[in-house]
Amino acid sequence: MRAGPLQCPFCDNFLRRPVDIDFRTMELTGGICTCGSVYVLDRTGHNLGEIFMDALTFVCRGDIDRALALNPGDYDSVDYDYDHNSNMTGGRPGSGKLGKLVFVKLKDREQAENH
Repeated sequence: MRAGPLQCPFCDNFLRRPVDIDFRTMELTGGICTCGSVYVLDRTGHNLGEIFMDALTFVCRGDIDRALALNPGDYDSVDYDYDHNSNMTGGRPGSGKLGKLVFVKLKDREQAENH
């Protein structure tokens, strides 16, 4: 993947740098796009499973039971390498320490039921 500005993979909106968020019982670094997708940052790039679960719970508005009950056909997800210093996705090997961003967007009910 070529390096580029942080954009939503679902609607191509340019996004702000991830921020620290305290939401209900969750503490994470990420953001929300106007299209309804959420993104969560792992600065180390080594905890992809944890931030994926955080993103699912965040998109479910903090309802972990609902997040755990989701099937893969209920949402779309994308992950990117991310440079927090430049707010760019992608990057070149050896260009410095990259984190990971996970994006999750729930599908609408009708579309999810057809999958």
